[in-house]
Amino acid sequence: MDYEKKAEELVAKLDEVKGKIQGVGSIKAALDIVPDVVSLVEAEAADLAGADKKKLAVAVLNKLIDIPFIPESVEAIIIGWAIDAAVAALNRLVGKDWLAKLQLA
Repeated sequence: MDYEKKAEELVAKLDEVKGKIQGVGSIKAALDIVPDVVSLVEAEAADLAGADKKKLAVAVLNKLIDIPFIPESVEAIIIGWAIDAAVAALNRLVGKDWLAKLQLA
């Protein structure tokens, strides 16, 4: 799968999230938009395996967030960690079906 191409398609559907992203200047602020992106990936790529969904979510977030002094490849690693942290926290707090419980999917 071409994650970059699919990410571009999904970014076009994220008008509401783009407003939140304009103020992203830290990893903490980036974590706030992870559930929005994860729910979009779940809705648009339900046929993908979990690891592929994460790769797609990383590609989407990497297109939306730019940390000027960090190379894109390092940004992707950091974004992957942020996704893991946000999903793990939501799994602990709400349960594995947090997308449905929070009405995100």
